[in-house]
Amino acid sequence: MAAALDPTLALALADAILALHLAIVAFNLVMPPAILAGAWRGWRWVRHRGLRLGHLGGMGVVALQAALGDLCFLTVWEAELRRAAGQQGSGGSFVETLLAEALYVDVPLAVLIPIYLGWAGLSLALWWLVPPRRPGAR
Repeated sequence: MAAALDPTLALALADAILALHLAIVAFNLVMPPAILAGAWRGWRWVRHRGLRLGHLGGMGVVALQAALGDLCFLTVWEAELRRAAGQQGSGGSFVETLLAEALYVDVPLAVLIPIYLGWAGLSLALWWLVPPRRPGAR
């Protein structure tokens, strides 16, 4: 896939995927505490059905990949693009150096799997504890 790309384009795409990946992780991490705080404070936006479906879907993908013991597909795509750009390991672009430090942790997948599954379970439980509004409801 990425082997036919211009190295500069491959590196830019890898950086874009890394930035998107970090944004998704931040969204998935922030939503459960925000939902709980929003339920307590009466914030209507935490009950937005589309937002909640997006979060639950994202956590579902994370949980499924964790249960299968697979790396995130965004991590795989980023690595393939970095290889296509001729980049070996880390320490490439400024964007990679900055964002990868925030995103990637150096712990075994076996440690992360129960964390991912637990966070997904919490996200699912919040669907019932703080239910989203039905479409058209105010």
